[in-house]
Parts: sequence; structure tokens; C-alpha cells
Amino acid sequence: MKKVVVKIGGSLAIDEAKLADFVSAVSTLPGSGCQVAVVHGGGKDINENIALLKEQPTFIDGLRVTTPGIMKMVEMTLSGHVNKKLVRMLLNNNCNAIGISGVDGNLFQVVKKQGKVDLGLVGEIKQVNPKIVSDLWAAGWTPVVSPISIGDGMSWNVNADTAASELAVALEADQFVLVSDVPGVMDENKNVIPELSEADAEKLIEAGVISGGMIPKVRESFKSIRRGLKSIHIVGWKDAEHFGKQINGDLNYGTILR
Repeated sequence: MKKVVVKIGGSLAIDEAKLADFVSAVSTLPGSGCQVAVVHGGGKDINENIALLKEQPTFIDGLRVTTPGIMKMVEMTLSGHVNKKLVRMLLNNNCNAIGISGVDGNLFQVVKKQGKVDLGLVGEIKQVNPKIVSDLWAAGWTPVVSPISIGDGMSWNVNADTAASELAVALEADQFVLVSDVPGVMDENKNVIPELSEADAEKLIEAGVISGGMIPKVRESFKSIRRGLKSIHIVGWKDAEHFGKQINGDLNYGTILR
């Protein structure tokens, strides 16, 4: 069986038509010889809910500064609303989906992320226990994974791209695809870069061409490549046909990191 990790993010997760198309495409993969794990973020949903707390979201290098109050909202949004919405949609497409988070089965074990600025309850993954995903696959389930993680007996906010990359490495995934509303890594002229090396990516980050949430997405991806993944595809959503060809390696319509 081909092991596939798919990370879904951006406005794709809240565009109902595109999300329905994505779910329909993913639902066909288990029947075509693939074991699939879907990892999701939910930044826009989180921002909407944080607004109820009358707190403004703050980001540093694409990572959310997470206070205890915001952490509660982040966990409720990701492990609750977003996770169960995706599970419901997959079930409605006859896919045996089950929702978990990085807390379940000690999937993602973290320590506090260190840096020049205190990000609050933002965790850095130190250990992945993929057994829960492997066991679910063996039992015929398709796991839908929230990136909320565990450390020191508490829940921590972890960047979903980071969580997906770590899971793909731990599972020794055959295919790792990051799908969002962004068509790929863009150059200074806003054109998609078909293939990108780590050295060239760092130059683009220094020049400000790669910015915001794309910075941790790219850096964590290359970290995963150094640890064993052959390549990572960053693609936007077009349709089920393009997605299927991307999974099968018949087409590249985004950016391949090698």
C-alpha cells in the first residue's frame, strides 16, 4: 500500500465548493491502493473565533503567538470544529474517516518553542509516535489529524505544516502533498517556481520574496527532506483530476521541493 500524507490549509478549508471537491478526491484514494492521513490547519477559522475574545492575532515569522486564552480557542477550533467537519464530509463520501489530534496516543510530543521572542504556548515537536496512525490504517480507517500536540501534560499549538512534515517522516510516507489556495512557491514576478532547492529557498526568504506562512512551510519541508523524504509537493487546488495526477506522479502543477 502506498502511504500518503496530505496537508490541507488556506482558504481551501473554508471554500465549501473546493473543499467538497477535495474531500471527494481524497475519499477515492483508499480504494486505489493508498493509505491516507489528512493533516489540517484552520487559521481563518481560528481568527474568526479569536475575534470573540477581543484579542488581535499576532504572528512572528508565520507562527501564531499563543496566549493561554487563545490556546483554548485554537484547540476547540482545530480539534473540534475543523476536524469534525472534515470527518463528517469524508464519512458522507463513504470514506472510513476518524478524527484525532497530536494529543491522542502521544502522536506529537513537544517542548516549548524557543526563540528571540516568546511565542507563548507554541510547541516544537521532539518525538512522533506514529503507531496510532499505523494502527488506524491497519484497521481500515483514514485518520484526519489536528496539529494540537502534547507536552508537560498540556496542549500546545503547533504549525500544521510542521506537524504534517513530521508525520510524513515518521510514517516514511511515499507521497507528501501540501494543498492550499496557494498555487505553489512564487518568484518575485508571482509566477510558480516548478522546482526549488533549499539554498535557493533561503535566498528568496532573505530577499523577502518568500514571506509569511510560506516561510515555516518551506523550511520545515526541507528539514523533512534532509531526514528522508524524497520530495514534497506544494500545490494549489484545481480539481480532482489534477490532484489525482499529482498523487500518482503523472503531473506537477505546483512547486516540487527536493
